[in-house]
Amino acid sequence: MLPKPSFDDRELAESFYEALVNRFCESFEDSLQELLCECSFGVAPSADGDRTFFIVTPNLELADRLTDRIDKIIDRVSELMPGIDQTAVCVMPPQSEDKLSSSRSRKSGLTPQFMMAKLFSNPSEHRSELN
Repeated sequence: MLPKPSFDDRELAESFYEALVNRFCESFEDSLQELLCECSFGVAPSADGDRTFFIVTPNLELADRLTDRIDKIIDRVSELMPGIDQTAVCVMPPQSEDKLSSSRSRKSGLTPQFMMAKLFSNPSEHRSELN
């Protein structure tokens, strides 16, 4: 009888992606690391099937600050994750807002009501190496 592995495929994948995201974040200068510490990350296919690295921010201001430095981010994604076709900077609206602050935010346009994202293509030279 074969011994049961110490962890299953899901745990292995989670461990791999956690290490990958840590390496990604730690590879930047301190100011960008601080911004990324406030984010969540994921890898999933887009609606078109493109492999996408998602950076999910808690607010629009942080998303704008990351978008201003997107060239550095895309370079690092391409270097560490060559199979990823695109990078998305997303804004996740707050989950628990009372009705008053929610209606105020919508009027000012500062807080999205639904998740929104801006997609950036990663350089194709890294993708063609894998195909």
